[in-house]
Amino acid sequence: MQEILKMGIVLTVVCVISAGALSSVYNVTKNKIDENVRVSDIKKRQEVLPSAVNFVEKEIKNKKLWSGIDKDGKEIGVVIKVSPRGYAGPINTTIGINKDDTISSVAITKLDQTETPGLGVKITHDSFKNQFKGEKGEELKLKKDGGAIDAITAATISSRAVANGVKEGWDWYMKEVRGQESRVRSQGEKHE
Repeated sequence: MQEILKMGIVLTVVCVISAGALSSVYNVTKNKIDENVRVSDIKKRQEVLPSAVNFVEKEIKNKKLWSGIDKDGKEIGVVIKVSPRGYAGPINTTIGINKDDTISSVAITKLDQTETPGLGVKITHDSFKNQFKGEKGEELKLKKDGGAIDAITAATISSRAVANGVKEGWDWYMKEVRGQESRVRSQGEKHE
């Protein structure tokens, strides 16, 4: 009985020391990880709206977006983030939308997804992402679904997830941001 008690105490001490060590490592690395994520997000915003020299963060309906501002102080578009569910998990996608409501670009890095190496990971390749440029509305779907985007061979689930995510993000923007702008304009015209 005394041996069991002694092993229990030793095990408890080892667990407490391990938990303390893990907590210390987490506290040391958390700030660095957060800073790396922040820098990566800035780079992705610049990638999807390259003409912007500044980004202004806004929150609409509990969702963040960033207005891209050019060197003359004019808004040239917005950046939003979506995380559609792919084959192996969420695919963190950054979307740039021009003032004419077309997609300016889509950014997905290898660290933004956990899709199958060699297949689904091809969603990070420019040959796939560039298909979204200049598209809007129903064109943002895969060709198999009536849109303009070619799926990656043997990675239809990953391709469809990105296309659906971009389409859902674009739809949200059109409804919540552009729809709100037109409602405000029409209310202003009524009061004149």
